[in-house]
Amino acid sequence: MSTPDRPVAIVTGASSGIGRATALLFASSGYRVFATVRTSGAEESLRAAASDHHIEVVRLDMADEAAVARVAREILARAGRVDVLVNNAGFAQIGSAEDLSPDEIRRQFQVNLFGPIQLAREVLPAMRARGHGRIVNVSSLAGLTSVPLMGAYCASKSALEAFSDAMRVEAKPFGVRVIVVEPGPVRTEFQRAALANGRRVLESPSPYAAVYRSYVDGGFETDGGATPEQVARTILRAVRARRPRARYRPRLVDGLMALFASITPRIAIDWVLVRWMGVEGVTAKR
Repeated sequence: MSTPDRPVAIVTGASSGIGRATALLFASSGYRVFATVRTSGAEESLRAAASDHHIEVVRLDMADEAAVARVAREILARAGRVDVLVNNAGFAQIGSAEDLSPDEIRRQFQVNLFGPIQLAREVLPAMRARGHGRIVNVSSLAGLTSVPLMGAYCASKSALEAFSDAMRVEAKPFGVRVIVVEPGPVRTEFQRAALANGRRVLESPSPYAAVYRSYVDGGFETDGGATPEQVARTILRAVRARRPRARYRPRLVDGLMALFASITPRIAIDWVLVRWMGVEGVTAKR
């Protein structure tokens, strides 16, 4: 299939995990893929992994508003169209409301919310003009139920889902479908990266220091989670659906967890989270 005939997909956050698996799957499924990464090392690694399938790797920091606009316009100029946008780029950081600095909270929202919204705004006019398009915003079950010491991350995902719901209705009359994919735990480097991002907080004299230490000692693993490839296949299925649903979850257990969150009283969820996250052992410093 010649390049002009191939549908064009942008996949952000393709350095590793879900983003990389999605970029590779879309490339092997006949898409012309523009995959964004943040570092030169990630760029080289992705090019090597995609040796059998040509992927156009683009450097992009989602926290840089000018770069997001520039990259979107460059891709549109090169490809002439964008059929699919997969907003996958994002990160998490550990920290209580009082331990995270305002700048850390702002960056969390810049990468997980403002960047994806801006990228969607950049491609929407071209999608509307063609009367077709798919925007997939990769969220998390954490966007449904916030957990202690991850409030900034959960809030950013919850906001992304709310914005997606509005965009879905706004874009539908123009043939553009906006979809949310909500994975639960996924077996990636995401958790270790969250520990690295939260290094300042983890090493601070916080009243939650004991809980932070349990994370560092291995209490933040997701060995039973979905694979990145499972999530990637869910994203491709959503994109190819003639009438895509508003929400997709990669595994049955993710759907059951979402159902549990929707029908369980908040006081019961809080009770579970306090014990699961180890917060019940925290005592206030006098």
